[in-house]
Amino acid sequence: MMGFAGLAPSYADDETPLGEEMSTLSSSLKKLRKAKTTEDKVALVHTAQEAALNSLKYLPIIFKEIKDEKEKAKATADYKMMSGQVYVKLCELELAYLAGDEEKADEIRGQLKDLKKEGHEKYTD
Repeated sequence: MMGFAGLAPSYADDETPLGEEMSTLSSSLKKLRKAKTTEDKVALVHTAQEAALNSLKYLPIIFKEIKDEKEKAKATADYKMMSGQVYVKLCELELAYLAGDEEKADEIRGQLKDLKKEGHEKYTD
């Protein structure tokens, strides 16, 4: 991510660090269906949160195609914003599990699916 802790952007696809982080995030959320205890659910959410934060070190590979620097900067800002929204939803999910509110957790998981779909439409080929 440009400007994040002084790191230069790294571009990634499914077989790169970004793809690996997104896979970790996705698999953690899928495992929630089988998790039995609050502790197990919260641990999975923590894994997803860590992957979401780690994903900010990379940019989607399609950003290489953006030649106009102003457009690339806008796309980067949007990508970071969407990643931030995912992280916030993961924190809300953690709070719902800690409160024992499975209905709210289901609602938030649905919102996370919507964010995933939107992100994939924008930032994958």
